[in-house]
Amino acid sequence: MDKQMYKQLVAEYMRREAKLKQQVLELTMENAELKDMVLDSGGTYAETDGYEVGSPSDYKEDPQLNLFDERPMIYESPDGGKTIYGRRAGDSVREQFNRECD
Repeated sequence: MDKQMYKQLVAEYMRREAKLKQQVLELTMENAELKDMVLDSGGTYAETDGYEVGSPSDYKEDPQLNLFDERPMIYESPDGGKTIYGRRAGDSVREQFNRECD
């Protein structure tokens, strides 16, 4: 890469960075306006990390909903397919499966 090409790349990245900074500023201002609208309409606003939606009770795990183990199965065969073992992702205990012939 020659010096002129390097200068052009740096200039292009600087233009892109300036554009992104402008977009961040616009979104920050829009967010502040939305916060003001919530407060003006009688609502309350609390700072969060941005990941919460709804109330904390919406996120409590209900054991009745966990009817099945959702972890994917991993199948392994150390001998090229003659013997097949399966285990759940994250488990070290595996069980042998019978291979049905076609």
